[in-house]
Amino acid sequence: MILTAWCQTKQGTLCLPTKVKKLGLLLLLVFSGLAGHAQVVTLKLHNEPLAKVFKEIEKQTSLTFIYGKTQLDNAKTVDITVEKVPLRVALDYCFMNQELRYYIRDEKYIVVINRERYISDRGNVTTTTPTRVTEVTGRVTDEKDQPLEGVTVRTAYKATSVTKIVNTDQNGDYKINVADNTNLEFSFIGYQSKNITVKAGGRYNVVLEIVPAKLDELVITGYTAKSAKELTGSVQKVTGDQLRSSVSTPNALSMLKGKTTGLYITETTGEAGAKGQVIERGQSSMATATNSYYGPLYVVDGVITNYQSLQDAVNPADVEDISILKDASSTAIYGSRAAQGVIVVTTKRGKRGKLGVNLAMQYGSVQPVRDIRFMNTTELISFMDKQMQRYWEQTPSIQATFPNVADFINQRRTYSDADRNNNFNWEDAIYSNGNFRNTELSISSGSDKTKFYGSVAWYKENGALYDNTFDRKSIRLNIDQTLSDKFTASIGISSILDKTVKRNGVPELYMIQPFQNPYGANGKLADSLPVKQSNNYGPAYTTWTQNFLAETQYDNTAITNVQNHLGSLRLRYDIFPWLYIQSSNSLNYMGTSFNSYFDPRSYSGKYGGYPYLFTAASLVIPNGTLSIRDTKYTDYLTSNTLNFRKSFGKHSVFALVGQEWGKRTTEVMTTDMYNLLPGERNMGAAKGYGTAVYLAYITPTTAPYAPAGSYQERATFSTFGQADYNYDQRYYASVAIRTDATTNFGRDKRYGTFYSVSGGWLLSNEAFLAGNSVINNLKLRAVYGTSGRDLGDGYLNTTFYTDGLRYGTQTNVGSTISQLANPGISWETMYNSNVGLDLGVWNRIELTVDAYHKRSAGLLQNVTLTSAQGSLSQYQNIGEIINEGLEIMLNTHTVKSRKFNWYTNFNISFNKNHISALYQDSLRDSYSGSYYRKIGEDINVIKAIKFVGINPANGNMIHQNVDASGKVTNVEGIGNTTNLANWQVVGSATPKFFGGITNTFKYMNFTLSMEWWFQYGNYVMMSLVSNFQSPSAPRLGRNNVLFGDNQHVWQGPGDTEANYPDVFSTNANAWSALTYRSSRLWGNASHARLRNIRLSYDLPRALTQRWKLQNVTAYVSGDNLAVIKHKDFVGADPEGAVLNTSTSYGGVGTGFANPRRFLAGVNVAF
Repeated sequence: MILTAWCQTKQGTLCLPTKVKKLGLLLLLVFSGLAGHAQVVTLKLHNEPLAKVFKEIEKQTSLTFIYGKTQLDNAKTVDITVEKVPLRVALDYCFMNQELRYYIRDEKYIVVINRERYISDRGNVTTTTPTRVTEVTGRVTDEKDQPLEGVTVRTAYKATSVTKIVNTDQNGDYKINVADNTNLEFSFIGYQSKNITVKAGGRYNVVLEIVPAKLDELVITGYTAKSAKELTGSVQKVTGDQLRSSVSTPNALSMLKGKTTGLYITETTGEAGAKGQVIERGQSSMATATNSYYGPLYVVDGVITNYQSLQDAVNPADVEDISILKDASSTAIYGSRAAQGVIVVTTKRGKRGKLGVNLAMQYGSVQPVRDIRFMNTTELISFMDKQMQRYWEQTPSIQATFPNVADFINQRRTYSDADRNNNFNWEDAIYSNGNFRNTELSISSGSDKTKFYGSVAWYKENGALYDNTFDRKSIRLNIDQTLSDKFTASIGISSILDKTVKRNGVPELYMIQPFQNPYGANGKLADSLPVKQSNNYGPAYTTWTQNFLAETQYDNTAITNVQNHLGSLRLRYDIFPWLYIQSSNSLNYMGTSFNSYFDPRSYSGKYGGYPYLFTAASLVIPNGTLSIRDTKYTDYLTSNTLNFRKSFGKHSVFALVGQEWGKRTTEVMTTDMYNLLPGERNMGAAKGYGTAVYLAYITPTTAPYAPAGSYQERATFSTFGQADYNYDQRYYASVAIRTDATTNFGRDKRYGTFYSVSGGWLLSNEAFLAGNSVINNLKLRAVYGTSGRDLGDGYLNTTFYTDGLRYGTQTNVGSTISQLANPGISWETMYNSNVGLDLGVWNRIELTVDAYHKRSAGLLQNVTLTSAQGSLSQYQNIGEIINEGLEIMLNTHTVKSRKFNWYTNFNISFNKNHISALYQDSLRDSYSGSYYRKIGEDINVIKAIKFVGINPANGNMIHQNVDASGKVTNVEGIGNTTNLANWQVVGSATPKFFGGITNTFKYMNFTLSMEWWFQYGNYVMMSLVSNFQSPSAPRLGRNNVLFGDNQHVWQGPGDTEANYPDVFSTNANAWSALTYRSSRLWGNASHARLRNIRLSYDLPRALTQRWKLQNVTAYVSGDNLAVIKHKDFVGADPEGAVLNTSTSYGGVGTGFANPRRFLAGVNVAF
């Protein structure tokens, strides 16, 4: 090893005696080897400025230097030749005889600070000291009460213009001699400076707040990490602490909601373990049989995954940070995987230092939210009597049979006198308060060569829906190992095991009437309940259904077990300090096992969940059923890159080239069994194979039932490259290109190439803004590029045949084409442009604005073909959608003082889309089938026949129709539903804008935060109104929902304020016209939701030190506390389905809305 170094001034050489120099170097080597930083450097520099030395060290290590713009102006030049020496050896020698020293913080930053000295503002040293000077002491800490070493404490005496400077020690303590009423300034690079007025002899403790932008925070983008100032595209980062600061859930996606722009996240059910769905920057594809996922690509610790839910990918407690990549500058490098955006998850890793143990515990209640109420017995019978009376009044034939309306009601009603005395609250039986608990334990530590992080967690929820549970167990282990000076390895292992249990046969509340008593005359639970019905109030008849409460003694449940295992190995070898190769390899297994069981001893088990079907005909009785669905995915991926990073004066270049290969296998098995042994939930207990519905309709010509299964393989191969350029930390440029190949396409269409070009201008580093005290950050960004999507999972380039036994009225064996091949099927491609602005003002206000245009072309559309071509339809690359939007993120330090601080985060996202290309210029609505979407319209446009009001004379609905001449007229009822001109635009399932606002208040050791989510302008179908406020429902054995305060049902002739028709009328133009065809049934789902309020308390440092703890935080929290919704919306919750992914556009309706949660928790760091 060669080791020679000396320091020079600008005037000449400072020489040290040879023996002293050798002894000093020997001591540096010894002590640095024992306690120094593990990284090594090689430096060969002659008479170079200190700034250049710093840049060379940055290229060879993972650390970044932080120093003031003028701090190195008087530094001495350096002449150094060292080879493979510990970093601290090189640093200590470079700082020898300098008026500077350094401090390594968080193993990420080398902070340069001044030595203690007295300096006059005029540059002259003075010995003048103000009178009555005594010592002032104190401690400087960060917001987490951790001491800050190296903080500059500066004081200026106005009389003499003398500035005195000291620095805090490793405990954050300082001592300084000052006079009374002197202004003391505390400053530290990366933190907001603070000024206080002190009195001589006092003690003043100071808390400095971090300024993330000044620390050049690293953001994961594609296959590399960049500092915030290097970003040329739209990337937003959410730290793990920010993620976990609000709602309490095992789903990291739900935690992200409202914290970032561009992510439209919906949670449409309150069931335990529900995952939610997300769309990034608008819908980029069309709904087809092969396309059911509209969410982003998830990347975990650099590993590209095929997860379709963030809940499957990671436990929130393990998250270090999450980066949302939204435009082509960072997504193009992922090619065909990134058309719908990318979410990059970085998990926690070990750090050098002593062993750290963290324990987090939560316990809380889960309460159902029931904003709607079903009728009780008195209300329902009154409703039924009024309906029967109106039916008698409007039906002459009934009057002829029953001259007296009372006789008609008594003889044709579907309830008895005894039923009047039964009023069972089925809502309380089905929905009740649940609870959850969450325990997380993590351990981390590290040495010079080995760092590790490990965690285990267990989340258990008993939901608010009867017998609905969710059980999650997770484990993670991350190890980073330095094998030699040039060779490092990182291992990541994670496993997540989820088990969801739902009880079979839990009735929807509308399916059961309050006078249906679950208990028999003997006081015991009856195994079945009578359902009395009447067709048009003819003679009543009775069918039977299962008694939900009686069946709870049996294991009639649907169990879903999900396993997600991910293992990764990343190897890195440094060829030169500026060149390294890296190989990332991963194996990912995802398995889902669904098991639904009906015990043969239960009423629904006896009839296979279809008692109404089997009791109505003499058919085969299932006598217990078991359905099994198993799906297994195995993914292997290897990614190998060659990386180059070097600086030349003011020029910095980074480049990489890479290759990737992946393979996925998919195995699916389904089987159904019947005739089971009691209490035996396994295939060996079954005597027959088949489904209940299959058995019900069995005929001699039906093909025999057989278990089904499939096995698929697919492979991908990719090459890619990226180059970044930076001039003087002011001008930034980046280009990326990727070519993907997949086995899902034909040979001629197998390859797709995607690219991006982007640039940035950091104006705040320009000379004309130097010294500006207002603008601390100003940057402009622009990007254009492409990404793609592979929708070939259905083997659309292959023709499939279906074998059959029966065709029409004939019994013959044969085959028909079920899918006609399209060898020309290819990639969907997204063309994405984005311009952005980043602005920081006074170190207290941060504004980010992005405007984007995204054109999605070559979208798959099912095209109808002629019968001569052998198939009814074929998928082709025809469709095109354009999304345009504006995103605004505003962070403010609204109030700033020593004891009280107020922070605000506000974000809002505007998005609109329109169809720009379609087959034959039209796309039929998949739900109603009654109208078409046209070019220029929203992909989620909702059309219906326009409702204009209620006829005051008779309570009938009035709608607009267009006659043959094109004249608009008002008609009673719905009018002509086949005339496409009558279908007018109601709105869209796409919200016009959405966002979140979070206010955080900190007073001393207390923190109070409030988080809101809002969305505006989207519509959902209020199916509750047509189905569960129906005049016919009670006579069919169902219950009805009470009318809301804003539902003014027509009361009689002359009622001009009615907004709903006559609910009791038998006229087809009244309530019967209230269907999805009427715009009256579509509700404005705009709403604002108070998602979370949390109050936390950090124990004082004096206590935690006494107890030998790092820190302790206790808190109480409430989730989903309030919803402000549109006055005309009717339903349990306005949160509707994800855009165009469902067969309906309904909101939660009468289903299970998101529950309310109250909890207490504690986090302890040892």
